[in-house]
Amino acid sequence: MSSSGHQPRRYWLICCLLMIIFLAACSTNSSTLPSVAKGSPPVSTPTEVPTSSLGAPGCQPASPMNDVPVGTEVQGTATHAELWALIHSTTGVPPVANSLVKIIWRMTGSGSFTVVALGPHGMKVPPSQGPSAHLGSSWNRPGDEWGTVFYFPVAGCWDFHATRDTSSGDVWLVVR
Repeated sequence: MSSSGHQPRRYWLICCLLMIIFLAACSTNSSTLPSVAKGSPPVSTPTEVPTSSLGAPGCQPASPMNDVPVGTEVQGTATHAELWALIHSTTGVPPVANSLVKIIWRMTGSGSFTVVALGPHGMKVPPSQGPSAHLGSSWNRPGDEWGTVFYFPVAGCWDFHATRDTSSGDVWLVVR
């Protein structure tokens, strides 16, 4: 008979313990929790943005560059879109004047893609080749992909102005 009198106390004690565990779990500061399980590689998403400032006219600053496994990528400054450039240059990055430079582009939006290089002293240079649509690649950034080749006749700050139907963007690149 003494055990039946203790049953409500046991239930009450179990309920209190469960409530304490539940409250402790809910109030744990998420900044102290590991963001990645042990042994798992960190996950990189294509929408991550470099922490540096985006490019501005006159290369003040130039668009941010980041070395990735497939080349050197540059994040553009765009309106109503995301714009990325992947630079392949035999002379290194930044590219050197009087050389051909392959640039792969990714831009979100719809419609045809156009790009022109606006250089020092009002120079306007269209691509030597392209833009030609790519069906895909191992470069993981949002948007459709195109390939171009540019020839830079002089060193200085170059503004690559890219457009699609209702979007536009710029990549500012210093050419040595």
